[in-house]
Amino acid sequence: MDSKTKHIKTLDLDFGDFELYTDVIIGRIKEGIHFNLELNNMLADAVISYYGENYKLGYISIRENSYSIDPMVHLHNTKHNDLCCISIVETKAQGMSSVPLESKFFKPGKLKSFPNKEEALLWTHKELLDCFNGSVPNHRMN
Repeated sequence: MDSKTKHIKTLDLDFGDFELYTDVIIGRIKEGIHFNLELNNMLADAVISYYGENYKLGYISIRENSYSIDPMVHLHNTKHNDLCCISIVETKAQGMSSVPLESKFFKPGKLKSFPNKEEALLWTHKELLDCFNGSVPNHRMN
């Protein structure tokens, strides 16, 4: 991680572990989970209860386990202006990537795949600057 990104807290939920940083969440969904709207809402509630409403973030998904995701989750998340971008790091070859399909359900150009966490983090920070219109805000954390 770089100096702009400070680890704040880890959420250990039944379906995954989520590291909360100043402006980024790094998530790892557990093996065999079907990540649907219900789980998405549980995660969103936990994130909002920590950061508060209207806190702009990037999300990095580290896909090291085998699980499925309902693409409607991304369609639902397009309604949230505070979720600026999604980076997906696919750590092992698991056949065809679902990222091209998933990206069709999220904001155009704001869901991308990366070979490692470092590249995902660089892109996420660039997208966050765009999301903030070039200025980094002073976030308030609960």
